[in-house]
Amino acid sequence: MKSIAVDKVQKEYPDATVHVEFVTDEVPRRADVFVEFEHPKRPLGSGIAVEVQYQNEQKDFVETTASYLDGGCSVIWLFEENYVGTHPDYEDVELPEPLPVWPFGVPHGEPESPNTPIPDYLGVTESDLIEALPNHVDGQVTLTDFPATPEEDEETDPLPEWSREKALRLNLSVDCPGVRAVHRAWLEGKIQHESKSHRGTLEDRRDIVESEARPTYFSHRFTRDDGDTFELSIGVTPSENGEVIIRNYSGTGENKLRSPAGTSIATSLTEFAMDICYVLECVNAATTEEWSQQIDSELCELPYVVSPATIEAASIKLEGKDDTMEMTFYQSHRKPLLELCAKVRLWHGCQRVQL
Repeated sequence: MKSIAVDKVQKEYPDATVHVEFVTDEVPRRADVFVEFEHPKRPLGSGIAVEVQYQNEQKDFVETTASYLDGGCSVIWLFEENYVGTHPDYEDVELPEPLPVWPFGVPHGEPESPNTPIPDYLGVTESDLIEALPNHVDGQVTLTDFPATPEEDEETDPLPEWSREKALRLNLSVDCPGVRAVHRAWLEGKIQHESKSHRGTLEDRRDIVESEARPTYFSHRFTRDDGDTFELSIGVTPSENGEVIIRNYSGTGENKLRSPAGTSIATSLTEFAMDICYVLECVNAATTEEWSQQIDSELCELPYVVSPATIEAASIKLEGKDDTMEMTFYQSHRKPLLELCAKVRLWHGCQRVQL
């Protein structure tokens, strides 16, 4: 498994030096595979430690990750779910996105004492890192509970890309009357398609939350190469109560907006996602000078404005009670945003929402 990982990271990072069973000067741990950069890169730092975990309970996930982050290294965790093929004759491995030094490795103040655990010093918890694991269920991490046989290959998306649909079948421009409604109908199909792959997992997750009478969160951290990142979290409960939390991490620190949310969050989040995706489509089809409209609405109790930013990005300004927040969504953010909508709608039992 390590040899496949070595081959993959060499192809993924051709300008880096790849080591096996390597200990860096900054971190007193032996990485299964280590990708060493000639010069530090933001947001990945000086390199990437790749930990291959197959039926191995010896390494503490949070402690190990925090050690590398504190040493200026990002981390990739590989489990059997990441590998393609049947044990032991794997054919390939799919590399997940690294857990980056920025923002996870930024200290939250000074340590209280020399013996302060690194995760506490960095403010890193299992819930912060859990989204990086392929085999987690609602905050429960199992490093050895792998399926006996590989899952079927993920179904390819049968829906054509919107630009192709528009050009070949609709022959519309973004300025045509009714094109926004058609675009929303297409996005609705995308969300319903995403729902199919999460239905079973969501049912298991609901059973856990209901049995423990506690909230759970659907989150995604949106990142870009420059290191600035923001996180959209939707808190849900077995009842109708919930909340929206948006965290923005930048070079100036972190700020946060919150809003209470009930079952209407499914509709509100879908509206939010569709507004962003429509502006992204418009700026992709025209320059900001040609298309400079903005869309005003609300995400629960947070008013927002979506407007063009560049030819590949949309700018979102959210208004909280005491603060405002500006974020930039890129073309690559569309799929995870629609996936987040699908999960929240499944939780609230919404097959389709009325917008």
